[in-house]
Amino acid sequence: MNASSLEAHLTPHRVAGMRAALARRLSWLVVVLDNLHDRHNISAVLRSCDAFGVQEVHVIESTTPFEVNPLVSQGVERWLTIRRWPGFAACCSHLRRRGFALYATALGSDACGVHELPLDRKIAVVFGNEHRGVDADLVARCDGNVLIPMHGFTQSLNVSVAAAVTIAVLSEKLRSAGREHVFLSSRARAKVYAAWLQAQTEKRWARAARAGAGTP
Repeated sequence: MNASSLEAHLTPHRVAGMRAALARRLSWLVVVLDNLHDRHNISAVLRSCDAFGVQEVHVIESTTPFEVNPLVSQGVERWLTIRRWPGFAACCSHLRRRGFALYATALGSDACGVHELPLDRKIAVVFGNEHRGVDADLVARCDGNVLIPMHGFTQSLNVSVAAAVTIAVLSEKLRSAGREHVFLSSRARAKVYAAWLQAQTEKRWARAARAGAGTP
């Protein structure tokens, strides 16, 4: 079924909202989650990605399976392109082939403040597990470390908060540069839009089926 046929099942307001959000989606910033175990944190990070226009999220599941809390995510995962990986090596190779530089959110004397991170190439930011942070092996595979400067006694933030701050800063820097190539290409937009339309129409059909069967 083509896009026009699927659009016919949605309201004009919904279609306009989808097209507007898609036009602001970034291709030069992706997020990598390294074995996050708390469903609340995972879901909160996904909401931040959607809110700040990051379309692509990579999930490492070498020790912890990916799972969202629907009460927190509120279905935002259906608007994102989520790729799941059994280990970081394959994810890293995939991103490097696509021209991404990888930065781990880790402390260290060589860490770059998030506001100073160079954005002259595509960026993948790796967020680590709630307890151990980004594994040392993963840090070694990255191009550098990035941190949020702290000015109080606290030296770290919850991963969902750190992700929100980092994504907000980097996405705004990319947009303020006024370069069109940091957004999804027309081909990528078409692919994402088709997935969105399919998901939305299937949701409507399922709701209609439940209503027809008398399901509350």
